[in-house]
Amino acid sequence: MNEVQATAASLILGTDAVLLLLFFFVGVIGGWWALGALRWDKIVTQPLTSQAQLLRFFLALCCGLLAVFVAALLLGAIQLLHPAL
Repeated sequence: MNEVQATAASLILGTDAVLLLLFFFVGVIGGWWALGALRWDKIVTQPLTSQAQLLRFFLALCCGLLAVFVAALLLGAIQLLHPAL
């Protein structure tokens, strides 16, 4: 592997990492927004407590992880279709 290929590989790896971080943050924010529409009084007895908000935050993190998983699948599919990229 020469220097040009190493530079291209590190550039692709960095770009993929930035895209995955963006997908994670967008997934967390979108999950938080979507979970805000739920009727939390039907799920927990005291919906305005810090424990209920922490539950909402952890569920939003799960949404972010799901978004990263989907993005990783898409990036992997792109690299399979175009191995030179």
